[in-house]
Amino acid sequence: MFKFPNLLDQLSFLSFLNKNKKVAKPIKREVLDMDFFSLLSYMSAISSSGISRAGLFQHASKLPYVSSGYFKKVDFVAKAFNHDYAEACRIVGEATKEPEVKAVLLRLSGALASGEELDKFLAREARVFGETYSNSYAGRLELLKKWTDAYIALIMTSAVVTVMAVVTAIIGNITVMMIMSLCSLTILVTIGGVWLIANQAPKEKRIHDLPIHSKEQELGKNLSRVILPLGLVITASVMLMKHDLGWAMLTASAFLFPVGIIGFIDDAKIYKRDTEIAGFLRSIGGVSQAIRATVSEAMGRLDFRSMGTLRDNVDLLYTRLRAGINPSLCWNRFVCESGSEQVNRSVRIFWDGVTLGGEPERVGNEASAFSMQIAHLREQRKLISNGLLWLAIAMHIVLTIVVVFIDQTIVTFCTLVKSVAPGTNPSDMLPGLQTFGIFGGNSMEINMLHFMVIIIVLVLTVANAVAVHATDGGHINKLALYLAITMAFSGAALVFVPPVVNMMLVGMGK
Repeated sequence: MFKFPNLLDQLSFLSFLNKNKKVAKPIKREVLDMDFFSLLSYMSAISSSGISRAGLFQHASKLPYVSSGYFKKVDFVAKAFNHDYAEACRIVGEATKEPEVKAVLLRLSGALASGEELDKFLAREARVFGETYSNSYAGRLELLKKWTDAYIALIMTSAVVTVMAVVTAIIGNITVMMIMSLCSLTILVTIGGVWLIANQAPKEKRIHDLPIHSKEQELGKNLSRVILPLGLVITASVMLMKHDLGWAMLTASAFLFPVGIIGFIDDAKIYKRDTEIAGFLRSIGGVSQAIRATVSEAMGRLDFRSMGTLRDNVDLLYTRLRAGINPSLCWNRFVCESGSEQVNRSVRIFWDGVTLGGEPERVGNEASAFSMQIAHLREQRKLISNGLLWLAIAMHIVLTIVVVFIDQTIVTFCTLVKSVAPGTNPSDMLPGLQTFGIFGGNSMEINMLHFMVIIIVLVLTVANAVAVHATDGGHINKLALYLAITMAFSGAALVFVPPVVNMMLVGMGK
């Protein structure tokens, strides 16, 4: 490993590392890969302008990315200790723990030392890292698909466990400890399935952190501040008035749904914008290069009708540019109103590359290639999440109805047995009858069985919503939509299934 020429230099570098612990913290592999892919694409675009090495590293170090901290270290070492950037890359690379980042920094050191053209090197590294990220993402998607299939089998276990408990209650002497054990097993199995899906799902950031957001995001934020606390108060009131749990769940779902549907609409628009931004940047870069004009002038030659979801945003951007507003402010506002982190990164690659003097066509292609690669991967993920969404909801409806139906059947049957001879033990009335299970007249086991069914319904309600959201990713408000859907069906089962069972059995008894 490289040693600094004197102790003072070594202590200064160690002090700098301590001040920048953000990079030293453990970073998830897929987050770092996507982040580094974005950064290399950015450096490749701006390097085509002929920017100096110092300027290149300075721009890279100022980006709000996790991986920019590595280049901030390189810039610090080069300036503080009077090293050239090749040596600084080698020093930081050898001190880096992440193998992929370390390899890139060492290769960059070699390219700088040998005099290789930096723009070509960075373009090649961006493509290689993009392939690495794609392979990693695709591998996680394959595992995610297998775990989603396994999750459906796991939640089926909940129904099997419930049936086992019911059969035991009918024909055997079920104890409180046994009911608690079966309930705990069901909860652990379901939670374990959700954890596996959340752990295997690719981690990605879709919503930017800029101060201004899209209209849907602002609406959802303002609405959630009012409707969620109000819903909590009203739901609590329903519970305090000793209404059925099902009515409380229906009430909560009614307040969650508006917030969730706005988040779902916003996420759908972001998904389309992330796909369409690549074509927009590629087109505007090509037109600007062809007519030898500025980006603002080239935008007037585009057909906005081909922009799809981006049409209104691009039209507003062009209007602001024609009004003479600072172009950087116009593009920043365009990014903010898109609400997308992918648009944010892609536009930064394009606009900084063009502003620094890069060829618009090449810079547009770099930004477009980065955006399209991410969009294609998300499209594959969408196929998996859509499949789980409909299957999980269908299974949730069936399971909740089945477990509530079976539980209410037992409760109603016990009531009918007791009504035959009030105050008499069924075994005294019929000497040959079993003296255990539901025929023993003990209500504790039946109450515990009912409690177990309620717990299973609640766990399935939350688990299915979280599993679908973890598989799909995206806006956190979408979780409110999925939770509203599962809550609505669970509440409806708890409210409407018992009367139907009572009507059926009492009618049969008559």
